[in-house]
Amino acid sequence: MRDEFNKLGDFNKEQTADFEARLGTYHVWHRQSELPQYAELMRTVVASITNADTTEEDIKLWMKTAEGRTQAIRECHPINFSFDLMRTMQDEQFDFIEARFKKEQTKNLERYKSRTREERVARRLKNTVKWAGRIGLDFNAGQRAMLESAFIRQVSLRTEYYALSAEWNRQFFDLARNQDNPTYENDMQTHLQTLWSLLETAHTEQWQANRDMWQETGFHIIGSLTSSQRRAVSRWVTKMSVTLDTISTYEPSFDVVNDPAIGCLVSPEST
Repeated sequence: MRDEFNKLGDFNKEQTADFEARLGTYHVWHRQSELPQYAELMRTVVASITNADTTEEDIKLWMKTAEGRTQAIRECHPINFSFDLMRTMQDEQFDFIEARFKKEQTKNLERYKSRTREERVARRLKNTVKWAGRIGLDFNAGQRAMLESAFIRQVSLRTEYYALSAEWNRQFFDLARNQDNPTYENDMQTHLQTLWSLLETAHTEQWQANRDMWQETGFHIIGSLTSSQRRAVSRWVTKMSVTLDTISTYEPSFDVVNDPAIGCLVSPEST
């Protein structure tokens, strides 16, 4: 995150220090608050897979829990606490950042369009199989066929997302430049919150269909796991849950500023 911030332009010492304070608070909050909850979800999943008693409701609950953790990350992201920092920025800084965003989006869209749908499906399948293999889960032919079928059935909303996000960015920078706006922070916060549900709001039916389809696919794939596959997954995920719990107790390397104005509060032990 620090590297990405520095790529956005030349910031003065005060702006950089403000960002660092928010980044440190976010980092420590995530370590202490979120890592143990990831570990707990992992243990829940492992217990179900080990016992071979996973239900469709379990899958829905796991997804809902994961989405809750994603929402927490969004709410505690440093950008939500940086509107006063944005008020110190010059138009030239906003111009540079906006141009960089447009360039990156154009590059990503061109890369996406350079592949056929069949090529995109094959690439997603290959990557999924690769990453599953890294946690000891080697899919058999039937399981790979299930995944491929899901990728084929998934409704692609990538071009729609690029169009929505381009318009969102335009509105964002218009708001950001209007630094004399008396409701600046509230308007920025309100607009920022719409970013996380662009597709869900604009293409609700297709978005929900994809979500339901992947819940069903996950249920069938977990149900198809062999005993050896279940053991392999359980070993890896169990080790990872222990690792996350351990990391969550590490002494922070950042100076913690336990101030709700710059980030989500961390536990008292870190201050």
